[in-house]
Amino acid sequence: MPDMLAIVSKGVFEKDAGKAKLGRVLPLAGYASASKHLAKLDATSRLFLVTVRPPKEALWLVAVLENLVFDGQKWSATPNSTRLTDVTFLKDQLRFDSGKGIVAKPGALGMSLQTPRVLTAADAKLLLEAAAASKTRIPAPRPVNLAKHEERSPLPCLCKRCWAAAPDRLEFQGTEFVRANVQARSRVLWFWLPATLSDDLVAVQQAVQARLCSRIQPFPDEAKSAASEGSDEDEDEA
Repeated sequence: MPDMLAIVSKGVFEKDAGKAKLGRVLPLAGYASASKHLAKLDATSRLFLVTVRPPKEALWLVAVLENLVFDGQKWSATPNSTRLTDVTFLKDQLRFDSGKGIVAKPGALGMSLQTPRVLTAADAKLLLEAAAASKTRIPAPRPVNLAKHEERSPLPCLCKRCWAAAPDRLEFQGTEFVRANVQARSRVLWFWLPATLSDDLVAVQQAVQARLCSRIQPFPDEAKSAASEGSDEDEDEA
């Protein structure tokens, strides 16, 4: 099934991510729309979300959603991993399956994109290449998820792309598991814990945290900050 492009309204974008800057990854995991035009999507499609930003109608690529599932009201997906990218320069290059491209009068770009559109393979390639080539680099939001993506794990993957879509509790082969995490040095490690050990969760977290602290170092900016604070304390004591 085809890839499609849909718009995130100005109001929704500013409510959910109004302070987000170009280069940031917004971990969106769904799109609230029951538009019949999106019925062409399936689990193999990608939904490219864009928004129009003032004051000069800049066109921003907000997210690329994959593994789509529709529940009758909204589309759920694995969390987005594409950076927020200014793709205004592509407005005249996108053609869509209609071949008509984007036609909008000044001040009406957002309105012209209200109806979801089917992207051509060339359109999707242009958008993805623009995101990949963006020179804007902003560190990933912290804490950074340490879990690696697991495709064949018997339990749901808890990597940065998948953890938000995983349930809080599940049963597997007669054993109940709960989702838990531990944080250390601005990292977070999500893991599945047998529910029978829930009473020992704090002890488990402390043990895992101690192990992580012995194996990973602070981020350079945090190490520098800690060193500066230590110098100030020494001076005060002197």
